[in-house]
Amino acid sequence: MKKISFLFLVIISTLAYSQEIDTLSFYSKAFKEERTVYIYKPEFYKYKSDTVKLPVIYLLDGQNKWFVDPAISDIQFLRFTKEIPSAIVVVIPLKNRIKECALADLETKLPLDEFITKELDEALKKYNPNDFKISIGHSFSASFLLYSFYKHPDYYTAVIANSPFDHMKMLVDGFEQVKTIDKSKISIAIGSVEKDGAHRKKYDQLKNQYPSFFSSINTFEANYSTHNSVPIAANPTLLTKVFADFRNRYSEIAKVDMAYKLVANPGSIAEELNKIALASKVGNYNYPPEISDINGIASRYWNNKLNDYATKVYELGVKYYPNYYEFYVSLYELTHDKDSASAKNHLNKALFLLETVEGNWAGKRELIEEIKVEKTKNGW
Repeated sequence: MKKISFLFLVIISTLAYSQEIDTLSFYSKAFKEERTVYIYKPEFYKYKSDTVKLPVIYLLDGQNKWFVDPAISDIQFLRFTKEIPSAIVVVIPLKNRIKECALADLETKLPLDEFITKELDEALKKYNPNDFKISIGHSFSASFLLYSFYKHPDYYTAVIANSPFDHMKMLVDGFEQVKTIDKSKISIAIGSVEKDGAHRKKYDQLKNQYPSFFSSINTFEANYSTHNSVPIAANPTLLTKVFADFRNRYSEIAKVDMAYKLVANPGSIAEELNKIALASKVGNYNYPPEISDINGIASRYWNNKLNDYATKVYELGVKYYPNYYEFYVSLYELTHDKDSASAKNHLNKALFLLETVEGNWAGKRELIEEIKVEKTKNGW
């Protein structure tokens, strides 16, 4: 039985859906004017240490709510269902999308390309991102992304181009000529013949003309979608495909059956922690356990009375998320009967974080009062 009986489901739900938005404005040498982007940070951003470096998702056409809002919603819910990791989402409004995205050839430099890959990349360093970078665009901005990826194939981990049209033959031919580019990083989505007419016609023509290119990329044929609804239909599937290995990265650690019992005896604590370390990847990049991962792994050990294992996992959580009060509450409960001094420190830390880091949410005041009652019972 937990000594402190607050409702974890309410807290976890609040954590999963909340996010903070920063407005980032700076002078762009590429555009010769000030530009503004919007940074969506996951709620646990305020809890993490600098060792937690998040992937970055760029959303072009940030001036269009019909494009951005569904994409943000997709990212939130895919993250909540553990299909994709938490990420820093960067919304990039365009002032004149045709002028800024239109292509002339594969050699002419575009200000938007320099803005993203150099200026914005530098400005984002204060958010401590990792090098996993995805970019999503639609129509004109989709063609631009393919151009930008062609120019910087090592910068992007993946690009999702929804219904591109502009200079597509030039782009596909360019990719075919450069054999060193990893074309599996490219995803192209297209709408129906009836509802995405000219774009789908060009796509079908190029698919027949360049079968090797289209067999090397990821495609999503939204055969019931209009031009503007293509990203709404395609983004969830293509994002999930980019992060195909994410959901199950810890599935073999503390594996349990339907009764929540371990299916096999674990190795030593050191061996189990090493398994977690080895599985902490997103693609080729290090990405530590998220808060829900720590809670999930630790709870499986705890439920099987392996309290020392659970303690070490929560200590790992504190390393990555030193400002997250709930880990300290769990450590208090795990150490209460073994190490009174440590238990006291953990409970005091949880109370301090609740009163200083946490905002206002339903149940917070009740939890604080429960902790104070617990302190009194212990004579602290």
